[in-house]
Amino acid sequence: MKRVTLIMAAIICLAISAMAQMNADQPLSPALWQQGVARCAHYTAYAKGFAKKTEEMQRRFPQGYTLDDLNDVYGNQGAKWEKIYNEFKKSEDKGGSINDLKELVIPQVWKLVEPDFQTFITDHPEIANAVPADNAGNAEASQGDENADNAETEPIHDARHRQMQSKQSFNFSCPANLPLWLGILGSLLGLCSLLIALSNRGKIKEMNRTFARELDRTNANLQEFSTDAAEQMKALSIRLTGRVPRKPVEAEPVAAAVPEEEITEEPAPVDDEEIVAPVQQQAQDVDEEDGETVNLFMSKPDDNDDFTRVSNEFEPGNSIYVLTTFDGKHGTFEVIDKPEVHRFALMMPAENLIRACSGNAIQIPNGSRIITDRAGEAEFIDGKWHVIVKAIIHYEG
Repeated sequence: MKRVTLIMAAIICLAISAMAQMNADQPLSPALWQQGVARCAHYTAYAKGFAKKTEEMQRRFPQGYTLDDLNDVYGNQGAKWEKIYNEFKKSEDKGGSINDLKELVIPQVWKLVEPDFQTFITDHPEIANAVPADNAGNAEASQGDENADNAETEPIHDARHRQMQSKQSFNFSCPANLPLWLGILGSLLGLCSLLIALSNRGKIKEMNRTFARELDRTNANLQEFSTDAAEQMKALSIRLTGRVPRKPVEAEPVAAAVPEEEITEEPAPVDDEEIVAPVQQQAQDVDEEDGETVNLFMSKPDDNDDFTRVSNEFEPGNSIYVLTTFDGKHGTFEVIDKPEVHRFALMMPAENLIRACSGNAIQIPNGSRIITDRAGEAEFIDGKWHVIVKAIIHYEG
């Protein structure tokens, strides 16, 4: 809303500057009125085909020209110029505004007069700031006859003479080019408003980028929280049901049937102690210790989240996790805090860490040390230690 308001203010200021031309009803100073009448006469002659070009007249009269100056130039044109001169000479001493000048010529001629006259006003502010025509008579009446005579004989385009007349007049008048200054001021205000609007637009973009970064960070935190919640729900489900969902195991190929004639002897019975897995034997050893703390060293989990190798002692190159249990059925585990273990685990984090650990971008090693923020949980199910809740880790160094 603020940006829209600034843009509207800029448009309004530019509109003011576009409309801020000289007030068409404002009385012109005597010198400025005579300049306007002379230009009307000049372009009227130009329309009839015998006046000189504007550029040539400006070179001959850089301070402006009057009807008498034009008469010196076009006096040899005879009746064509004499008629124009007499017509405009009647209006030279009347005075008036720009609208009054407009009434002296036809619309086609005024289209030529107006831009030339406005340019003259801009280039000669000392003439535009002189006393308006309606007060000029009072000012001249209060002066002596000698000043009046000097005013008639002195060239009308003398800037010092016009300044002296302006100083001798005590009547206040609005400068003729005041609207021009208002136009310049309006343009500057409009430009400032546009710059402020563009600056605010850049700030809004930066705020949007900051908001997007914060939103991405929040999404990452929510995703991590969702992962932890899923692990907790999985652990709770296992504790309530006592079983872990397994991936389907491919059936091993069945051996071909052997004819009864080829069977020569019965297979020897296998002792039960030979079938017991080493991990089950370790669990029995834990039960015999009557609740004492036992540390087991484990390798990476497999696709079923079961630790693949369990040992009572640390095995370099194999042991990555240490599991602590009090009853042989439940335990907590974390990454072994040894530099050689960290180097080995970080060589392939997707295989060594992802199935047992979670954290922010742990699949991309960005350090040399693994810190366990929260230990994971595991349970001894079906003869294997199974990951129930993943450990939370991060990298340092």
